[in-house]
Amino acid sequence: MNQGRSWGLALKAMLLDLAGSTPAAIAEVSQGRPLEAPSRIPIRKLALATGLTGIVAQVLSLTGGGGGGAEGGPLAVVVGQALWNAAQVGLLLLLLSLLCVHRRRWVVALAVVTLACLPFAIYVISPGGRALTVLLLATCGLARADHAPDLDVALVDAPARGTPMLTKFEFLAFVCYLLCSMYNFFVELHVPPYWDSIFRSVGAFIGFTSDPATIAHVMYGLGLDGVRLPSYIKLANTTNSLGAVIFALIWTVLPCLYVLYFAALAKMAKNSPGTRLQHALCLFGIFHFLFLTDFVDYWFGRGIVNPAADMCHISEVFAWHIAVLLPIYQKVASGQWLRGNGVLGVVLHCALAVWATGWFFYNVLMYNVPFAYAMITGGAKFGEYRPIQLFGRGYSNVLGYFGTLVFMMILYGFMVLAMRGKRIVATRAECLADQPLRKAA
Repeated sequence: MNQGRSWGLALKAMLLDLAGSTPAAIAEVSQGRPLEAPSRIPIRKLALATGLTGIVAQVLSLTGGGGGGAEGGPLAVVVGQALWNAAQVGLLLLLLSLLCVHRRRWVVALAVVTLACLPFAIYVISPGGRALTVLLLATCGLARADHAPDLDVALVDAPARGTPMLTKFEFLAFVCYLLCSMYNFFVELHVPPYWDSIFRSVGAFIGFTSDPATIAHVMYGLGLDGVRLPSYIKLANTTNSLGAVIFALIWTVLPCLYVLYFAALAKMAKNSPGTRLQHALCLFGIFHFLFLTDFVDYWFGRGIVNPAADMCHISEVFAWHIAVLLPIYQKVASGQWLRGNGVLGVVLHCALAVWATGWFFYNVLMYNVPFAYAMITGGAKFGEYRPIQLFGRGYSNVLGYFGTLVFMMILYGFMVLAMRGKRIVATRAECLADQPLRKAA
């Protein structure tokens, strides 16, 4: 039996060799380990796409002309802002890729300066947006002139020896849900951890008393004379000054984190049935957080007032539903929690399968699908709240968006500390090709 299996592996390795596969792939098969093909990120092409997107965003904002008011901004400026979000995501991904392939001083310096500038460059038409465009083009130009090598990324149960670990997928998910929970501080739904009270207490302790309107004008205009916040950019509807700042800061990085999140889910899709459908859902999530998320316009830090805001908000709701359900489906269908996690893994496997099924029927089918239909047909507006009654009580706070954010934050935080997960490894393309990725026993 073992001899036959060895002959089979040797034959498969020979066929891969004839097909021109990499040494790593041949080593995986010949030693009886499943293939884990890395995904290659062409850094120079990413730099070109990011630079062009930033230029188009600025051209649209400059040619959009005047006009616009509280009822909506000029169309060119609205579209330019949506593309500006994609350019910012591309810039962050480019810097992260450059840091993975070589940590040169200029890369580190650009990363630090970019992160410091992002809060003051939220809007493409702002002075900070103009300045960040110069920094963005300089970064893209340096990346192409430096002939940076491509980046190989893979998700494995354990990193190969010598291959750096970028992060764990579970930690990435934890950060996404933590930030989502924090930026929703303003909703009084009596759901722990009560971020509104926390931010107010911290703000009072450090003496942060500026009102949100003043904060928005400073972040937009950099304190420059003659620069005014346009009326088609909404102010934060809160008296929580620190919360308003945290909201704006979170939305400078959250779209990039969710693009990474959906890209990782797409990479893991091959381990469970319905790979093509999963890829389509992940592509929808990536497209939304690149090009549609800044059509949502309800506060300073999120887009420009426009007629498509509610529909794009609905798009974001369904992207978030995918983000909640898809990783649970993947882990249950592939049996990931059952491998090496003992009784705890079995309990989590069964409990999350039941929870996800109930959550899908209650929160998706019973609430958001009818609500989306009512919005599309003109029967409702996004801000309307309609709790669902089951057994005489409404559970939208606990099972809906805000309660689920807290639950997922706790779940993934626990998984980071106590469960085996998927590690994201990244390195220069020529390095990963020489190192077979090994799965944990």
